[in-house]
Amino acid sequence: MVKRFFAIITISAFGLGMLGCSGSIGYTPADNANAAKPANTTVAANTNSKPASNSTSTKKDDKPKEALKDEKKPTEGTAKTASKKNPVPESWIYIYDENKGYGFYVPEGTTGGSETADGVDTFVASTPAPSEIGIVVISFKDKAMTKENLLDVAVKFLEEMGETVKPGNLTAESEEYAVAEATTTSRDGTKGKAKILVGTDVTDNYVMLLGTDESKYAANEKIIDEIWGSFEMWSGSAGNN
Repeated sequence: MVKRFFAIITISAFGLGMLGCSGSIGYTPADNANAAKPANTTVAANTNSKPASNSTSTKKDDKPKEALKDEKKPTEGTAKTASKKNPVPESWIYIYDENKGYGFYVPEGTTGGSETADGVDTFVASTPAPSEIGIVVISFKDKAMTKENLLDVAVKFLEEMGETVKPGNLTAESEEYAVAEATTTSRDGTKGKAKILVGTDVTDNYVMLLGTDESKYAANEKIIDEIWGSFEMWSGSAGNN
């Protein structure tokens, strides 16, 4: 499942694409009249969009290779953290997207990058061996989205990667966050397992997917929980002003 997270078909759309995605994540921010449901439209390639500073290009079946750097947390604003049940190891580094107003911790040595097209930001990363957990964060603005809508976005995203997806029910972590498990099966029959974090705060929406092959999931579930549990939405930071 990790390799399938990073297999690329259309570099021109995101710089970081997903197998079967063809430059699409299955959702385009809609006007309020149509925003209650995730749209089935494709995000078109945007030749004017500029890659983020930690963006990287990959070849098919490759993982992002640029090592992520430890970022400083904002000194202004308030962070709404997904969970306090899973303390983060001290050796981990902090990833922060000032423009989109979110941050979270990952193991040192994690590689990845991001790209923005038509108002939708897609961040892709992989933790170092031996865990090799695939991480995807999708962020966009839409004041009409619900947590259930965001779970639909995650499922559609995986389906467009060529996965058959069976999502579980969302479990509320707070007013802003909920988590669900999902099992996946690729076209070649490979089984995968993932956790999906959804978060929404006024107009800001975030979907985080963390997955690995089913055979490796149990051994890495603690790391998966520590990553999504550290996810933070920053209210009042530069990205949300």
